[in-house]
Amino acid sequence: MPGLENIVDVLCARSTSTDLAYVFLADGTAASETRWTFADTAAHTDALAAQLHDRGVRAGDRVLLAVNPGLRYIAALFGAMRLGAVPVPCYPPLRTKDIHRFSAITDDCTPSMIVTDPMYADRVAGLACGGVLRTDETPATAPTSPPRVSISPTDRALIQYTSGSTGTPKGVCLTHSNLVSNCAALGRSMGEQPGRIGLSWLPPYHDMGLLGTIVLSLYHGWPLVLMSPLHFVQRPRRWLEAITDYRVSVTVGPNFSLDLCAAALRDDTSDGAGELDLSTVRHLYCGAEPISADTLERFGAATAPLGFDMAALIPCYGMAEATLFVAGRRAGTGYRAASHGTNAAVVSCGTVDSAHTVRIVDPATRTPAADGQVGEIWVSGPSVAAGYHDNPELTDEVFHARLAGQSGQYLRTGDLGFIRDGELFVTGRIKDLIIVSGRNIYPQDVEAAALRADPSLRTAAAFAIPGAGTEALCVLAESTHAAMSAERHSAAQQAVRTAITAEFGVAPHIRICPRRTIPTTTSGKVRRQEARTMYLANRLPPVTPDAPAARGRPA
Repeated sequence: MPGLENIVDVLCARSTSTDLAYVFLADGTAASETRWTFADTAAHTDALAAQLHDRGVRAGDRVLLAVNPGLRYIAALFGAMRLGAVPVPCYPPLRTKDIHRFSAITDDCTPSMIVTDPMYADRVAGLACGGVLRTDETPATAPTSPPRVSISPTDRALIQYTSGSTGTPKGVCLTHSNLVSNCAALGRSMGEQPGRIGLSWLPPYHDMGLLGTIVLSLYHGWPLVLMSPLHFVQRPRRWLEAITDYRVSVTVGPNFSLDLCAAALRDDTSDGAGELDLSTVRHLYCGAEPISADTLERFGAATAPLGFDMAALIPCYGMAEATLFVAGRRAGTGYRAASHGTNAAVVSCGTVDSAHTVRIVDPATRTPAADGQVGEIWVSGPSVAAGYHDNPELTDEVFHARLAGQSGQYLRTGDLGFIRDGELFVTGRIKDLIIVSGRNIYPQDVEAAALRADPSLRTAAAFAIPGAGTEALCVLAESTHAAMSAERHSAAQQAVRTAITAEFGVAPHIRICPRRTIPTTTSGKVRRQEARTMYLANRLPPVTPDAPAARGRPA
């Protein structure tokens, strides 16, 4: 809502509106929907805020949210903000192994309260610094209204922890001004469209699924349909069915989700695909991970018969440290890919938002790179976060970078890219770059080639390992099956090796792994450095039932 300086004021301004705000699909289908108007949202928010206040939570306190996707999560998010407290969204500890990450975040942010669902209450109780509030303990309406708190644009609005694909998760401190600025930037990207309806299945704990959907729709005042990411992953077609059922005009999805949908439509031998109608989509934002031109082509071919217009696809770029959105293609222009050197074609992420600045910088000299030259992406503007929670040294290193001989501050993204014809192209992460015999190789290009080589493979991780006087290329690839015959295993290895050698001129080390072996972040990004550590430590299980435990590196 333009003119307001914080998200709480936006919620209060809409608190009497009976317009539809949020719809949650409990099982991923329209038959299980629960609806909240903006007035309902405000009432549930006040009820949770009152509970937090009664338990001693005050402005500036941190409130950890370990709540499943749904309307209760939204009430918890805005309820903490309503008091001037700082919500800290976090994946609930679904499994025992999730406790380590959850505990690390708890230790770092020292919350005054953890809001969680009943199923997690016992698991998180020992980690709470203050107390635990269960979502089933909150009434639908508050007996008394929580106190109004004066909120400044520079006050912290939330802390979002990075997904940790290249290291330990870090808490990014976002102000209300950051949130409002980024909502405005996304509004400029979308333009005006009456009757807009949004849809998201993304986890609400990260920037794209949190700020690019839940907060954005509140700010601009349009309804948002939500489902759990688990329901999407179990059956990707549910995303397309929800688009059809609710005549969705704006939605979001990382590169891998487009691949899953294309595969689901390809494998669907029934006549059910004819019931899908994607013609209402005007904006499909694709970001959060490297974007593959091959994936976009497959998705376009699979969805064209369903009415999807590829001009609605918006490849975009952003990160938690810049709230979310930095650059994106203009709606209606379609996607563009450009070759760069001998690497695979790179998809354009469009133009940088008008309120922000991007510089491509030589990280060694801190001088601007020439037009079209690859360098580190540096960002400045109102969406750039205040820094990392309780980490002044890293904050200074990442958020206060300066070009040689200049005084302005920039955010060092750690991403590599180039600008051509005024558009930003992202080539990969500095930490993931593979250098073999003096040649730069981007891991996502290698991974895509590996998966194209054999249809029985579904996830891959490429990284450098020590070689004879230089780095060597290693590729892990997951089989879609828990087991493979020795002959099938050998054939898959050879197919991947042949494809990568032909495309990149480098003979890689190959390891085929069982499904769910390659480590990923909670948002689905491959943890390449962790995969590398597992490989070098011989901790990868064999895919064939009769194979001996892995020792050394396969040829």
